[in-house]
Amino acid sequence: VVSVRNIFGYYRRIGAKTIVMGASFRNKQQIVALAGCDRLTIGPKFLKELQESNDAVQPQLVDKGDQTETEYTTKLDINEASFRYGMCQDEMANFKLAQGIRAFAADIVKVEQILKPLLQNK
Repeated sequence: VVSVRNIFGYYRRIGAKTIVMGASFRNKQQIVALAGCDRLTIGPKFLKELQESNDAVQPQLVDKGDQTETEYTTKLDINEASFRYGMCQDEMANFKLAQGIRAFAADIVKVEQILKPLLQNK
């Protein structure tokens, strides 16, 4: 949640034309904490919890232009070398990126296995 909040805030602060997407939620509270984010990938279990909840959900991430909240208050000057160094310094980013790539690759194989018989029958 903290990472997505900072990413959202940074890109809004510098005026970047991009979409910020939160993912890999472990509970409903994490989703609610990112209300206002451009996109959220929410699994069926949590969609159902949100649907059944009577709790009010207020935007938590708000685009305030160059005043948007983030720990990164100035535009970062990043090249490939500084990006790689930064990734090595951030254990969570490094781990989560690798975990995400592995999971995405595994999901591609699953989707291909599901689609293969369907495509062969046409």
